[in-house]
Amino acid sequence: MKKIAAFLAIAALAIGTSSCEKILDFQANTDSQIPADSAILTISDAQELLVSVYDVAANTYGGWMQNIPEVMADNVADPLGLNGEYAQIWRWTSSFFNGSFGGQYRDAYIAIYRANTLLEEVADLEGATPDAVQRISAEAKFIRAISHFHVVRIWAMPYGYTSDNSHLGIPLKISADQTPQMRATVADVYASIVQDLLDAEADLPAENGIFANQMAAKAMLAKVYLEMGEFADAKAKAGEVINSGNYMLEQDLTKRFSDHQNDNLPAEFIFTLVSTNESTATDTIIDERGTGYVWHYRSDDPNANPALKSSQDMYVAATSDTSDLRGQLWYEARNVGSPDEFYVVSKFNSSFLDAPLLHLTEMYLIYAECNVRLNGDSDDSGLALINALRQRAGVTDLSSLTLNDVMRERRLEMAFEGDRLFQLKRQGVQGEIQKIRGVDWDCPGMILQFPNFEGTAQGFVYNEEGGCN
Repeated sequence: MKKIAAFLAIAALAIGTSSCEKILDFQANTDSQIPADSAILTISDAQELLVSVYDVAANTYGGWMQNIPEVMADNVADPLGLNGEYAQIWRWTSSFFNGSFGGQYRDAYIAIYRANTLLEEVADLEGATPDAVQRISAEAKFIRAISHFHVVRIWAMPYGYTSDNSHLGIPLKISADQTPQMRATVADVYASIVQDLLDAEADLPAENGIFANQMAAKAMLAKVYLEMGEFADAKAKAGEVINSGNYMLEQDLTKRFSDHQNDNLPAEFIFTLVSTNESTATDTIIDERGTGYVWHYRSDDPNANPALKSSQDMYVAATSDTSDLRGQLWYEARNVGSPDEFYVVSKFNSSFLDAPLLHLTEMYLIYAECNVRLNGDSDDSGLALINALRQRAGVTDLSSLTLNDVMRERRLEMAFEGDRLFQLKRQGVQGEIQKIRGVDWDCPGMILQFPNFEGTAQGFVYNEEGGCN
């Protein structure tokens, strides 16, 4: 593990000044790229480029992309003290000049572009072997899938919003051609995501160090199928991960995310953007992947005033059961009793290093929800998983399980991980909720406006701005 981590950190820095980086510098919606085959000549070049794909994905998903939907939902208090852009997102009035999310959108497409370059070039490179081509292609498809998935959930109305999902999604980029593209339908975007993940599941190795492996593809498929309302498929994939025996639920909530003793990751991490701080003879490489969380929520500095804080509603939900360790360990009320009372989050303090995108806790939640939706209370296998989470949190077991129970546990477990908005929207599609913070769950501002650079595609259709009143 240590050697792999060191390679990731060093290669990521090396690529920053390599010929690979020069030909892959992303200028949105231009065709000014130097042809990839002028720099990517060998399978070793492809491996370095693959590392850079993970690296740019980590720039996007180390908390930065996840903060956006949290601010739009009901877990976060009004971020008045942060900046005008995040406050704009909180009020559902995003514009195409908002740089807080424009950069995240751009980075996601950098990862997609580089993944596409690999897919088009890897088979013809010097030193390419069938095994290397299969693995590198599978990893590229995995990153392309997760990038399209995260973007389509934020910039388009959810799957199921129209009966045939013909509503507009996002630009679907499955080649390295940089010709400006129009928005594909949500149906087409999800079909591409699922196919990429099925291919990755078939071709990724069972073990792959800190990089994506077969179980990561299965876990991501569970997440995507849940979003699509394909509950039987989501349950099946989550069950495969849970029953694989490869992962164990982390019992110490203070180590729920990061425990780097002996270079180990928490046993429940399935796919993680790993921090790889390494010392060389001349320098220390600082590579902390959870900074998007830490910089916005960190509350262990008594002189700091975190930019993002818990809403009162979230704080009450988390602390109403005084025995619940999630409330005790992850929240603190300050200025209690004063008009300036507020609630900080300690879930992502300085000990938070890595940014897990997929973990066993979420697989438990997916399986349990799908089981309830499919079988009601006739099958208690989901109940056992929810009770395992509750036992870790120090609260009593449930004797039966309802959908509301599962969704409540999901909110408590996944708070501030970029999850809440999408669960509310799924429930909106199912007709189970109508409002988010008092406005219609599907009002125009519940999806972000596209960055202004997408306008280089003639006729590109922007989202309607605002309208959540």
